[in-house]
Amino acid sequence: MSDAEQPEEIPTVRTRLEAMLSEERIASHLERRVIKLDGVVVEDLDTPASPGTRIVIGGS
Repeated sequence: MSDAEQPEEIPTVRTRLEAMLSEERIASHLERRVIKLDGVVVEDLDTPASPGTRIVIGGS
């Protein structure tokens, strides 16, 4: 399969947060259950989080 034929990879909550936060901060937020994806508490950082979805940490 050529590069042009490969399906686009859907980002996950983890990959989107890693662009802004350290692994330690992400783990801390996950443990405190304050990461939300479109208003739903994230239980698994490998949850798909395609562009257009909203990730919120805490009350922000």
